[in-house]
Amino acid sequence: MSILLVMIAGIGDLILASRSFRAMRKAYPQARIDLITSSDSTPIAKRYPYLDKIWSFPIRELRSNKWMLVEILSLINSLRKTEYNMIVNLHPVASFSGSCNMAMLFALLRGQKKFSHRPYKYLPIARYAIPNSKFKDQHYSDAYLNVAKVVGGIADAKGIEVFYNPSVEESVSSKILSKIGNQNKIVGINPGSDQPKKRLPIATFAAIADHLIKVHSVNIVILGGPGEVHISHEIEQKMKKPAINLAGKLSLEELTCLINCFDLLITNDSAPMHIAAALNIKQVAIFGPGFPDRFRPYTSIKNYKLIYKKLSCRPCARKVCDDLSCVKSITIDEVVNATEELLFQ
Repeated sequence: MSILLVMIAGIGDLILASRSFRAMRKAYPQARIDLITSSDSTPIAKRYPYLDKIWSFPIRELRSNKWMLVEILSLINSLRKTEYNMIVNLHPVASFSGSCNMAMLFALLRGQKKFSHRPYKYLPIARYAIPNSKFKDQHYSDAYLNVAKVVGGIADAKGIEVFYNPSVEESVSSKILSKIGNQNKIVGINPGSDQPKKRLPIATFAAIADHLIKVHSVNIVILGGPGEVHISHEIEQKMKKPAINLAGKLSLEELTCLINCFDLLITNDSAPMHIAAALNIKQVAIFGPGFPDRFRPYTSIKNYKLIYKKLSCRPCARKVCDDLSCVKSITIDEVVNATEELLFQ
């Protein structure tokens, strides 16, 4: 028995789908279960014990470099060497262009049974269509699990998970934790997100960090991916107190290990939010235009505070917005109060 799971999406989506990986392994303990996922997600995808092989799909790279099509065709050629008993796309197909791309991928892959969300019936993505009801009005982690259950997956009572290689613990400890005062709490600040419109203003983050250092003597660690170094630098420049800026300096596994050492994370709607949730780290999660009902931290309600504004224009799926009241109207006090309540409860 061989199964190919498809999750060509972000790091956060991969983590939300971890319950589905576990459900598939429980249902098919002897099967070969492979996963095709984004190259961004690959480092932690490789750590899930429920999966046998990870195929890395350069979706983000393709957006900026069309020559990546050559690498993608090579990847598909390698995948075609196996005829899977079952191919399952766990992620919903949201757009017409996405449907076309998934239809082409599924047409090229070799599988006896192919399952996928199919919002446009005239586009034959897969013979077995996952109905809209499996995704509608659901948290995405529940939606992914629903898809796994359609193909026989067996759910359990555990939540989402994330893993990292224990070997990174030493490097994180020597490079980072040794520089932090052991007597004080460690608070992470994650000012980035995959979309600029989801980001709390830089000045707000800086003021929150300064307050926590001044009043509670916490250690502030600023996070960020390689493309978010400028954001973290601007926050550092606006702060009156010193912080540890690690934006662009950590691998994904090192980031995961470091978040596991935090007392609390203050974050926009982003991958680190889901990493913290999987590790049961307390967090203040800030949602601007996003969908908290679908993407909130999937963890105990005791572990997080949601901050968002109930505006008539949100939730919003627009790519560009000139107003951004949803994030600009969130106050320093709101975030500080939520942080203090979680830190000292």
